[in-house]
Amino acid sequence: MIDLHCHILPGVDDGSRSSRVSLAMAAMAEDSGVTDIAATPHFQYDLQDAAGAKQRMAELTETLQARLKADGLSLRLHVGAEILCTPQTPELLRRGLLPTVGGSRYLLVEFMFDTPAEEIDDMLLRLEAEGVRVLLAHPERYHDVQEQLEYLVRWFRRGVILQCNKGSILGSLGHRSQRTAHWMLDHGLAHVVASDAHTERVRTPHMAEVKAFLEESWGEEYADVLLTRNPARILQDRAVVSPDGEW
Repeated sequence: MIDLHCHILPGVDDGSRSSRVSLAMAAMAEDSGVTDIAATPHFQYDLQDAAGAKQRMAELTETLQARLKADGLSLRLHVGAEILCTPQTPELLRRGLLPTVGGSRYLLVEFMFDTPAEEIDDMLLRLEAEGVRVLLAHPERYHDVQEQLEYLVRWFRRGVILQCNKGSILGSLGHRSQRTAHWMLDHGLAHVVASDAHTERVRTPHMAEVKAFLEESWGEEYADVLLTRNPARILQDRAVVSPDGEW
């Protein structure tokens, strides 16, 4: 399995607090069958600070990778970030100041949970116009989207890549998020499932449970697409597959 959304870098956001926690998260992920993780700390920087922050994320990922190797872990880390979309985001993207997932064309983006769906749609269109492939983090958690599911269909058809959280699927992030995530899975609208892990204790990177649940509820083939095939294709900068396309 490949986890494309994980707050494993130490000391940069509300995820891992220290190298010790990061190492524990990495060992937990590897033990559950994860081979690769995109380190995606929250990225909320302006034009003045973005370049330095991007460089720091790359250096921290390289340092943590060396620590994993020294501890005998084979888990592979990839540079990334979870970009909070603001009016400045298209300009940051245009200037090459935003970390993409593993250096690919795919950009992991998020919004405040109370952002109106219409505003999300407008920003996604602006990002798409810059030539990036948008990987939308946890759309099942946005309050307006939970009440207007037609936006999920619109984005899927337009080519936005929809990433569901493990916690939403398993019910640890609330009933509305779970209901929306299951609706997406029932209708074949999800492209990727990721941990969005923050610690080794709560919201962890252990993925075996969600893998088993997906296989039991939606089949082994779709589970493999969500957890391995599409994440691998994103890291390879290739087009993803979906129930409407190649299997």
